[in-house]
Amino acid sequence: MSPLRDLGLSSAQQSALGGAFLVAGALLCWFAYRRGGRSLLWTTLLSLLMSLGLFVGGSLFLARPPAWLHKGLALAGSAHIDPRALALAIGSRVLVIERPSALLLLSLCPLLWPALQTSLTDLSRLQLVAQLVLRSALLLCLSSALALPAALQERTRVSAVALVDVSDSVSDAQLGQVARRLDALRERAQKQGDDLHVVTFAGRPRVLPDARSWSRPADVELLRGPAGHREQAMAWQHPEVSNLQAALQLSYGLHAPDTLRRVLLFTDGNQTEGDITSEALAARRRGVRIGYVALPSEGAEEVLVRDLRLLSDSGEVAGIKVGSPFTLEAEVFSSVPQRVRATLFESAGGGERENPGDGHRDVDLTAGRNLLRFRGQIDSAGVKSYRVQLSAAPGGSLKDRFAKNNQALLPLFARGRPRILYVEGESAAKAYLSQALARENIDVETRGPYGLPSHAKDLLGFDLVLMSDVSATLVSQAQMLAIETYVRDYGGGFIMAGGENSFGSGGYQGTQLEKILPVRFEQEKKRDQPTLALVLAIDRSGSMSGRKLELAKDAARATAEMLGGDDLIGVVAFDSQAMPLVRLQRAQNRVRISSDIARLTAGGGTQLLPPLQEAYQQLAAATARIKHVILLTDGQAEYQGILELVNQMVAQKITVSTVGVGSGADQTLLTAIAENGGGRFYYTQDESSIPKIFTKETTQVARSALVEDRVRPVVAKFVELLDGVGIESAPALRGYVSTKPKPLSEVILVSPQGEPILVRWRQGLGQVVAFTSDVKNRWAVDWLRWPGYARFWAQLVRSSMRHDSKNRGPGYQLTAAAVPPYVQVRVDAVSSDDRFVSGLDSQLEIYENDPRRDETALLSAATGGNPATALRQKPVLTLPLPQTAPGRYEAEIYLPRTGAFLLRAVHRGAPTRAAGAAQSGPVVAESWGTLSVSYPREYLAIPPDLDLLDRIAQATQGSRYEQAEQIFDHGEEKLRYLRSLWMFLVGAAVALLIVDVFLRRVRLFGYRALSL
Repeated sequence: MSPLRDLGLSSAQQSALGGAFLVAGALLCWFAYRRGGRSLLWTTLLSLLMSLGLFVGGSLFLARPPAWLHKGLALAGSAHIDPRALALAIGSRVLVIERPSALLLLSLCPLLWPALQTSLTDLSRLQLVAQLVLRSALLLCLSSALALPAALQERTRVSAVALVDVSDSVSDAQLGQVARRLDALRERAQKQGDDLHVVTFAGRPRVLPDARSWSRPADVELLRGPAGHREQAMAWQHPEVSNLQAALQLSYGLHAPDTLRRVLLFTDGNQTEGDITSEALAARRRGVRIGYVALPSEGAEEVLVRDLRLLSDSGEVAGIKVGSPFTLEAEVFSSVPQRVRATLFESAGGGERENPGDGHRDVDLTAGRNLLRFRGQIDSAGVKSYRVQLSAAPGGSLKDRFAKNNQALLPLFARGRPRILYVEGESAAKAYLSQALARENIDVETRGPYGLPSHAKDLLGFDLVLMSDVSATLVSQAQMLAIETYVRDYGGGFIMAGGENSFGSGGYQGTQLEKILPVRFEQEKKRDQPTLALVLAIDRSGSMSGRKLELAKDAARATAEMLGGDDLIGVVAFDSQAMPLVRLQRAQNRVRISSDIARLTAGGGTQLLPPLQEAYQQLAAATARIKHVILLTDGQAEYQGILELVNQMVAQKITVSTVGVGSGADQTLLTAIAENGGGRFYYTQDESSIPKIFTKETTQVARSALVEDRVRPVVAKFVELLDGVGIESAPALRGYVSTKPKPLSEVILVSPQGEPILVRWRQGLGQVVAFTSDVKNRWAVDWLRWPGYARFWAQLVRSSMRHDSKNRGPGYQLTAAAVPPYVQVRVDAVSSDDRFVSGLDSQLEIYENDPRRDETALLSAATGGNPATALRQKPVLTLPLPQTAPGRYEAEIYLPRTGAFLLRAVHRGAPTRAAGAAQSGPVVAESWGTLSVSYPREYLAIPPDLDLLDRIAQATQGSRYEQAEQIFDHGEEKLRYLRSLWMFLVGAAVALLIVDVFLRRVRLFGYRALSL
């Protein structure tokens, strides 16, 4: 069965074929024996053996045909012929049989004779022999038709596609010349019977109607559209772009089959999109030859700005400082000498203004390259865009072709004075630190406790936020979250300074700010500190139902957690009556206390006298040194007997503080209770502040976190911010808030007892500092007269605030280069110890600088400025920045728009897993950069790229043509193709079938005797 395998039959197919032959042979023998006895049986067996012999012999012959049956393959040329096909050379002609295995059907011819022997007609034997020959010929025609015979023929017909560049870089005068050449091409194609199609292209290609159907000569309006509607007609094709590759790809489908394929380019070769070089290789594989006709040169007058750059010795645009002068250089090209006006604009106030001092000048340009210099000065930090614009000089005209290339853009980084937000809880004391920092050239904006923004984007205008002595009751959850986002994601600095309302004493336990601060607030009690007995009286009236009551229960639990194990706590719920929930007991029973508090439910009216009486009875018998009541209510009650009872409590050294929630609370009565009871009155409209008020009041009463002794700071670690301060000679502080440093924090100053005074650490992109003493005339009163006070705080602010990525340690340098419409962005991640940083998850964001929005539209963290407005915008593009080498992250971006852009790359560490789900890693660094694309490359007025066109032509065996009609000259090139012949054989088979029917119906040669 090896020959059958050589013919392409698998083992399974061979087995099926053999089985079918045996079954069919057995059936034929049985039928022959039944029909004609032994005589017909022997004839049938002989026919089967002959058929099998012909099949096997034919298989052997076709599996290894002689060389003369393959001789025609060498003459096939460009025709595609299966190597297993038979190609017989007959003189100068070649006959090809593409499927020779179908000829094996001729092995069925021997079976025709026994079939005729069973005929029941009395036709003569001569007529039966004629039928046998005729049916054998019919089988020969059918098997030959199935073998797909074809004649190898030649053709010289040319199918040409003219690709005409109609982008803006091609003038109407040049297109007029192209139109005349297209008319000559059309006449030549019609004369020779060749095909011609015309495709115009810019950014996109467009097929014109069949050239043979043009009713008028070609002109510019045919190619570009009517003069009055040209802009609308060309809008779809994007005339500011040249994409030769797209046009060539479209041409493939226009070529007629079995023709010589030609493409003729009418272009300057200056592609701005696509890759025509690689597409030329694909065209060669398709058998397409590309030629070109150089566009006629023209003496068009043109002037353009090729570049606008900063003249800097270092080349660092980030080195510009606010107020320092700099020089910009514009490179201007003019094809002819002419006088123009050059104007330099800068972004300002949501628009543009002429550059102050050196805004415009009238200059005489020479033909060729000209350099113009402007002096500038930036008066505010951040990113500003500059634009140089060319126009006609007064009294003259501009000799120019394109207006779009008469300008160039340049965004510049400027680094200014640091700007901080100083939030002081005691407004009368804010001048001490703000004046000291102002003397150190730091801009300070001071605000009260209610001036802290609630959104991170509103903090981006500052390099650092300093919060001093502000109670947690005055800081909402949104404000704390804004500070955390500002620090972690945007690299801002945050300093919390001490005071009786800061850290633990300010009620910040468990808040968002405690999580980012480098200290924790849990403290051990001093041995001489008095034990506290505290009763919480909580309103459970119907108006407290829902969220207010749940928050009050959370506040009671948090208070119990704050107290020391030896402290006493009781909880009294009240409506019109008092109901003791937790009898006065040690706070160490926290589990039981929490479960008792959980039983608190709402219902009933409001009376304040019963809960105060219950609290008085419990505290009167207590032995604690400090006895205190916190009364919480949101309603009103009768005054009778309340103030008298409070006075009795004060006589027993029991103090009372009150908390009013909502507009329904009787502030007059609650204030009177607090004033008579020696406590404090708190009022809030936001029920979410209830837990913070309770923790602050508890801390205020216990005073466990405040250390009000004279302490002289001790240097635990000498760092750069202490250089030149003279911290060794600093006077003593008169107090601080007791805290404990968190693991991984950097402790710089400590008290003699080892408790932290100055601690810092990094959170995300930013730095957080805790200074546990204050900055004003209470604990730091002696520091205010110390000569190093201003310098200490200035250096602490500068070392903690947001810095540019170059000087900030974990920032990495970003560079961007534009070859429109593509931008190559690269970030080199190198650590402070000069090692490559690999494995980062980096993402690039591109923001557009639109001077119509704001003059500070793209202020960057890299310059001491502020990316606030930019980050309010959505980026025009966000994409990953993959790693391509150790420490290198880069990407090529398609950016089909022009303007000034801000680039921001955010680098994250390895992803983490929480609750079984993958989460993004922490932000470890960011990079900033700028990019300008003044106008599309189409308007750069560069000469025709004839070298590129030559390479394309050579790659496809084409050439440069002086006359466009040369594209139809085929020379010696001929296209060989196969012309199928099977339809003729099918026609012959039909004719033979008709003759066979005639022989079966009409007697021609007499009778023969039939045996019955």
